[in-house]
Amino acid sequence: MTLSGVLYGHGHMGRLHAQKLHARPDVRLSIVDPAKGLADTTADTPDFAIIATPTRTHAELALPLLRSGVPCLIEKPLAPSLDLAEALAVHDHLSVGHIERFNPVFSGLSRGEIAYVDVERLAPVPGRHADVDVIDDLMIHDLDLLLHWIGGEVTEVRAKGLSVSGEKLDMVNARIEITQPSGRTAVANITASRVSEATVRTWRAFAPGQYWSLDLQRRTGKHTLWGEPPTTMPIPAIDPLQAEHDAFLNAVRGTRAFPCSGKDGLRALRLADQVRQCLR
Repeated sequence: MTLSGVLYGHGHMGRLHAQKLHARPDVRLSIVDPAKGLADTTADTPDFAIIATPTRTHAELALPLLRSGVPCLIEKPLAPSLDLAEALAVHDHLSVGHIERFNPVFSGLSRGEIAYVDVERLAPVPGRHADVDVIDDLMIHDLDLLLHWIGGEVTEVRAKGLSVSGEKLDMVNARIEITQPSGRTAVANITASRVSEATVRTWRAFAPGQYWSLDLQRRTGKHTLWGEPPTTMPIPAIDPLQAEHDAFLNAVRGTRAFPCSGKDGLRALRLADQVRQCLR
């Protein structure tokens, strides 16, 4: 069945969405660029919408669609404020584009066993304008992954940060403790920077008796059982954005729920806000 969709936004992420979706025979796509003042001229209600515009515009674009019953995929972060995120998250047909959920490098990681995580997500000074700080721009990926892979209740957050190129935070380090359903405490040390010399996307995860070293950018990983040599992890040849589209279109067709709901996006934003509160 061919689905009709509308893509809002034609910036960096919007162009990536458009490239993948235009190549799909099961999608008929219209593109709306609000930055150019273009209105949506589609005569019929679309089967789905993707919102890949600046964060400040997510709610105003998505809420009328969601209220009309149109399934929406909104790029992370979900919204510029918790109030707007909560208004969006009440809709069950909302999906949030935390694309790292689809990174195949995590295929060999064991959920629920992790006791300590050390994360680095570093990027050079962006060539594009960011309307959010580094927490919502970069760290939000790993906050969502942390909640997804470890689970449980956040019990402590500490953070330090620095603004380098303007008023918004450009470097942040957060230490987060989570009490897992088993009662064990997991600790995460997460560093995010968008004023670094090189791009780095790494996860080092420790569990009793084992250790994973993951490179999210190169999509490589090693797994070590204590007392044995490390082994190279077999990583499936999966395109994360294509996998995200597959999952979203399955949700649109009603065959399978999207793995990152509006409530998941809201939970990640709440943790991001906890980190930000530590810096005030």
